[in-house]
Amino acid sequence: MMAHARVLTRPVIDFLLDEIALLTEGCDGDYVMAIVELSILQATRQIAAGGAASERTISVRAIGASLGLPYETCRRKVRALEANGRCRRVTANRLVIAHERLETPAYQAYSDARWRNLRVHLVELRDIGFDFDQFGQVSPQVAVRAPTLSRTIAALVDDYMLRLIEARRSNVDIIESNIITAMMNMNGEPVRRSRELTWKYAGGDTPPPDSVREPVTIAMIARRLKTTEEIVRRQVNNYVGRGWVRRVPGGYLFVMAQQVTPDAHRSRNLVNQRFLQLVQALRQLGIDPATLTLD
Repeated sequence: MMAHARVLTRPVIDFLLDEIALLTEGCDGDYVMAIVELSILQATRQIAAGGAASERTISVRAIGASLGLPYETCRRKVRALEANGRCRRVTANRLVIAHERLETPAYQAYSDARWRNLRVHLVELRDIGFDFDQFGQVSPQVAVRAPTLSRTIAALVDDYMLRLIEARRSNVDIIESNIITAMMNMNGEPVRRSRELTWKYAGGDTPPPDSVREPVTIAMIARRLKTTEEIVRRQVNNYVGRGWVRRVPGGYLFVMAQQVTPDAHRSRNLVNQRFLQLVQALRQLGIDPATLTLD
């Protein structure tokens, strides 16, 4: 069970990083604005009700409470989204997403790309021998049915992202958390590329040594997250000072001792559990990870 959990984590975190990059890129490098928009989208999706579409609304205060963000930060991001026509105010305190933007060819292409990205990671897990039934059945997410399969799956992935953000709220800054996650996963990329190494270092008592991990640079992390090098550099220097990150030839390594703590283990379990809920929701749509292809 533990081995399967660790094997699952690496591709799942890579999928999560892909989604973070897509969201950030879609808001011109502003990840916080992206997740505020995502919160509005998920809360105000139109739902079929008796042949008509019922419209739900959300407040700025509710967005901040769900994401663990200060009210003033959310208010500023909402104002910017309104100015860009990405959401609109229906009363003084209630917002909805700009539904017409979700019907454009560009949004459909975005949904298609996200569905393909999810398939890439599911196929990778299958090909390295991961058994999706190892953990038994889990309660799935509930999807709002959209006009196309990729739009329905995009809604599921949106919910997956938000549930992770809400569950992982802590004293760690949300951008800082993304940078840490990216560094750890990129350091472990050589292990992930090899099926043999993947299973060799899958156990809780067999973390990969530094000799098989890959240093990562500030620029590489910034490109991975679609953010600026200055933001990454500030956070990495902070963690170097705390002794959690080491400078090595070729870049930086996140200290392995920080990756095997109880908190780190709980965080990985949370990410895995949410992902398995996503897989169960796919199965309810008739999609079997064992037979997926990239075509």
